[in-house]
Order: sequence, then C-alpha cells, then structure tokens
Amino acid sequence: MPGKYYITTAIDYVNSPPHIGTAYEKISADVFARFRRLMGDEVYFQMGSDEHSLNVLRAARAKGIDPLAYCDEMETVFRRVWEKLEIRFDRFIRTTEHDHVVGLKTLFEAIGDDIYHGHYEGYYCESCEAFLQEKDLVDGNCPTHGTKPEWIKEENYFFRLSSYADRLLEHIERNPEFIQPSSRRNEIVQLIKGGLDDISVTRAGTDWGVPFPGDESQVIYVWVDALSNYATGAGYGYDDERFEKWWPADVHLIGKDVTRFHCVIWPAMLMSAGIPLPKTIYGHGFVYFKGQKLSKSRGVVVDPLEAADVFGASALRYFLMREGTYGRDVDFTWEHFRTRYDSELANDLGNLVSRATAMVGKFLGGTISGAASRDAAAAGGLAALSETTRSAVIEAMNGYAPQTALAAIWELVRRANAFIEEEKPWVLAKKDPERIPGVLFSVLEAIRQVAVLAWPVIPSKSEEILESLGLTLSPGEAPLTDLLRWGAGWPDRIEISKPAAVFPKYSDEELAQTFDTAETEATEEEGDRKMLSFDRLKELDLRLARIMDAAKVEGTTKLIRMTVDLGDGDQRQMVAGIAEGYAAEELVGKTIVVVANLEPAKIRGIESRAMLLAAVGDGGISLVGPDKELPPGTRVS
Repeated sequence: MPGKYYITTAIDYVNSPPHIGTAYEKISADVFARFRRLMGDEVYFQMGSDEHSLNVLRAARAKGIDPLAYCDEMETVFRRVWEKLEIRFDRFIRTTEHDHVVGLKTLFEAIGDDIYHGHYEGYYCESCEAFLQEKDLVDGNCPTHGTKPEWIKEENYFFRLSSYADRLLEHIERNPEFIQPSSRRNEIVQLIKGGLDDISVTRAGTDWGVPFPGDESQVIYVWVDALSNYATGAGYGYDDERFEKWWPADVHLIGKDVTRFHCVIWPAMLMSAGIPLPKTIYGHGFVYFKGQKLSKSRGVVVDPLEAADVFGASALRYFLMREGTYGRDVDFTWEHFRTRYDSELANDLGNLVSRATAMVGKFLGGTISGAASRDAAAAGGLAALSETTRSAVIEAMNGYAPQTALAAIWELVRRANAFIEEEKPWVLAKKDPERIPGVLFSVLEAIRQVAVLAWPVIPSKSEEILESLGLTLSPGEAPLTDLLRWGAGWPDRIEISKPAAVFPKYSDEELAQTFDTAETEATEEEGDRKMLSFDRLKELDLRLARIMDAAKVEGTTKLIRMTVDLGDGDQRQMVAGIAEGYAAEELVGKTIVVVANLEPAKIRGIESRAMLLAAVGDGGISLVGPDKELPPGTRVS
C-alpha cells in the first residue's frame, strides 16, 4: 500500500565542485527515490550544501569575496551538476538559510541538559574538520587525508555522548535495519563498545557559523550543524505539521567514512532531544578512479563525470548502479564502462528498440491495431517473465540492491531479443503474416515493461524509449502495479516510427575528438613527473593575451570559447574548461597567460589555437595573469 518515503543524502562542502564520489551518492539516492515514486509512495528527497565550513571560508577568501556570496555561487555550480545527472530532489537545503538556523537553535535548546562548558585538548584534522582521538590515527596521521592533525586547546561546550552508549547499543540490537549494510553495523557496534567520549559541539575563534545559544563567542561545530539538516529540512523547529508528516526519515544515505557521525553522534543527539531516530542509515562504499585512459591510441584521460557529457547521464547512472554490489566500493575504469555501455546498453537494449520499431515499419507499415495482437498467451513466455522480473526488481530495490534489480531487468531484455530470433518475423512475413502483429506487439510490450522498470536508473532514456513507442505515460506518476499489467497503457491503434539510436556507439577516435582533449591529455601520474630540461622549457612560447570575447560552448558544463588578442594583430580562438570557475561575461577584458605555440586541437568540433594557464585546487579555478598592466603579446619567461 502506498505510503510516504523521506530520503536524504549527506550535504556537501562547497569549497570545490562535485566529483564522482559525491555524484555516486546523489545518483543512488535519486534512484531509490524514483523507485519509491514508481511504487506509488509520496516521496520527499532532500540534499543540499554544508556551508559553515572553515574550508569554505578559506576558499571564499582565496577568491576575495564574502563567504555567503561564495556559497551562492557554488550552489549554482552544484545544482548544474545535479541537473546534468538527472537528479530530481524535492528540497535543496543550505545550512546558511534562516529556517535551518532556527531549527538548529531549537535542537540545541532541546538537548540543553546534556551540554556543559569544558576544556578541549586534542587532535583536530582541518581537512575533515573533525576531532580525532589518538586511536583513530594511522602512523600519527588522519586516516582519511593522510595528513598530520593539529593539536588544539580550546574552551568549548560539550555534549554528553558517553552517557548514550548503552541506549545506542540497545537500539541497534532491537532494530537490525537501523544501520546497513551489516558490515557498517558491526563496525559501529565495536566502536561503541570500545567506549565513547563526550564531544565538543562548538568552536571558538571564528564567526563563520551559527552562534551558540547563550554564548555568541562560540559557533556551533560544523558537523553538528550539518547533521541537524535532516530534521530542519523536514520542518523541525519552525513547521510542526511538516515535521510530523515526514519524520522520522526512512533512510539517510551516506558515505562509509562518516558513519561515526551519523550512526553514533546524530542518534544520541536525537535521543537527548526526545526525537525519534531515522529508520535506516545506509553507509555506501566509495568510487575509485585511477585515471585509466579512454583511448589507448590517443592517450586521453577523462574524469568519469564527463561521461555524462558524451554518453548521457543515463549511461553513467547505469554503470554506477550496475557495477559491483551496492554498499561496497566501486572501481570506475573506462574499460569496464565501455564494455557495459557497448554490450548492455547499445547492443542489448538499444538494438532491441531499434530492431523492433524498424520491423513494425517494414512488415506492418508502422502500425499495429486490434486487441488480438495483444494476447499474453502468445507472448512466448515474455508476459510470465515480466511478472517475475517485476517481483525481483521490487525485492532487490527494497533491499538496496540496484545491481540485482538491473540484472533481472536485463534478463527480460535478452529474452525479448531471443524471442525475435526464435519467431523470425522476416520468415513469418512470407509464411504466416497474420502472426506478425502478435509477435511484434509482444516485443514492444516487453520493451515498455523494461523502460518502466529501468526508469529509476535511466530516466531520460526510459522516457525516450516510451516516446518512441508512441506512449505518453510517465513512470512515477502511476503505481507500478497499474503500469506493468501486460498490455496496459496502449491505444487501440499503435503507431511506431523508428527512433534515432537510444544508445549510439562511438569509436575510440570519435571519443578522443569529442572529449575535451586540451584538458585531459595524458600526463605522468602526480608525484611521478619527468624532469624537464632547460632547453625543453625554452621551447614553450608563453605570452600574455587579452580576452576579447567569451561564450559558453552549448551542450557542455565546463567549456568556454574565447577570442584572445596576443598583440600585433594576432587574434586567436581557444577553448578552455573553466566554466565551473568563471562566467563567460566576467572573462572579457582579463589578461591571461597562454601557451602560444601549442598545436591546434579540435574540441567539440571547435578549433583551439592556444591553451591558457590556470591553477586548480580546493579553492576552485584561478587564471594565471600579470599583477600589473602589460600589453598583449608580452613574453612570459
């Protein structure tokens, strides 16, 4: 029976743009949210940005702007990436927004009896923005960043976490679904049994944060601030009716590196405030990317997120949900990505859609009519398999196993392909043409079933497939049981036109030319760069150039086309992947440093005849240029 479903992801630091790891979590949550919509549930999917971070403050200062203005800019950057990846959230919360601050202060008032003033002395990792105990360190370094933590001494306010160990263990034992997968649950149980210390919940010496109620010389510690977003986003502290409707959350989807905060500190705070605990906290694995070349012949290395620019968001979403067991780490390699794309998306599904629609056109003039053609008994086992597939998908998705759900769906895809080979419509056209409508309808219906079931993972491609079948139904807007009745949703007269390739194939050469080669040419691994002789260095012709005009390259998220003046009438076109750091209009008039003697390259079909120099780090992208006015064409040495 349909119900409500509230799912959250961890909110992200905005000191740098999203990467494949953060995208993996957001894609996962979107898949589970869409599945629940497909089941007929009312869904509330929340994600957002964690803004009261010292790393964010440093990034803003590096750009010379106010931290809130910087966060405003980065919200746009993040939203663009999530939109490109077809992530459809219901709420994007920011920890600087008024409602969140009100809710956070209300939470601290509720847990006031468990807060006391004290003195902290110990390790603190600035990159994690987390307090560390000596037992957490690996060879004296932060286990996450491998850097030596700072030893700090502060007067702070503390939360009595140590008094909640027994209650936490009891809750975990009584509710095995509370922490998933089981490997994370076992880790947390051992952590709690090893003893819990009270934790600092404020920081001194900064005004970038939410002031601590009753002592504005301190701000609420960024991790505590961030954790509370799950409750404040649902209305806690300012909208009781909304909070009562949506809380407790059905699942917090988080990375395995932050389970201690979410599975120990957060539930203890909720217990202290008298707030019910979330039903499930799911700690997923990481995505590892070792920079494998996309094209061995051309030596091109491409960030996995850029796969969505060429192959489409659905292809990247499919790979991440299909590769490996969900909850464990995923290894992204271009070899594995291309294999799955070519064999499962282009060959299996794409070819099925292409063949079926083409045969309707060839043998039936593009039209199927009459109820007789829709007899499930004549569907060669496809109708029965579709019911089995639906049950398998529901069971797998309820168990947070999208890879198992996709495997079941692809059994139906392959069976539909095999059905075509068995029935041979091209033979029936000569020997038994009256059977062709029933055979081809059975294949079209199997495709419809696949498109609906796969919609949570490949939403735009599923909708494209349904549209190619002449259907206007929208997955997620009707219960799955209604959508997947065999033959449901078709008009009396079915008109089919062969669509463009749903998942087109690409050669290595085409991909090497399509991706932004100016940004992604292979270099030696970081830390293993070859030494450059002085004579080689002198071969570089570095010059100042003034940007005359600039415009975003359509269909991309990173690329900007510019005309630059190198002096003496030398004006050139160039393309650079800097759109996540600069708007095109703010570049006009800037003087930059370019490599003027680089071989021309075609990027997205646009010739680029120079390459700019830029620094890229946690603070974002910063163009290299002179610190005083010099004319274009000036040699840089």
